[in-house]
Amino acid sequence: MGSFNQILDESATCRDIFEYFFDLSPSDINVLYLLETGKSETVDDIALRLKRDRTTVFRSLQRLVRSELVSKRKQCMEKGGYYYSYLRINPEKIIDLVNKKEREFHRVLQCLLNDINSDFDK
Repeated sequence: MGSFNQILDESATCRDIFEYFFDLSPSDINVLYLLETGKSETVDDIALRLKRDRTTVFRSLQRLVRSELVSKRKQCMEKGGYYYSYLRINPEKIIDLVNKKEREFHRVLQCLLNDINSDFDK
């Protein structure tokens, strides 16, 4: 996870926000940026475009789905069977998620600050 000071640095980027608030690796963030809003892609498509191993991309996609930045869709094939495709959520929803994480962080921080006196009295 990125550090709080990293976020406060003047040279911080949106990638730092994803690393800090969502605990994503640089590899995960590369997958996120490769995906386009409104265009779903398979693990194989993404792995080919990134020139990365399929299992590495799959693990990144799992973390991105858990973080709700990417949605996973089951696609049925005409001759039977299915596969999954992945779609990045739109930027407005990403902003909403980051704002939600920031509010959660602030709430937890306030609770911890309330406990400072009792922690030092131990």
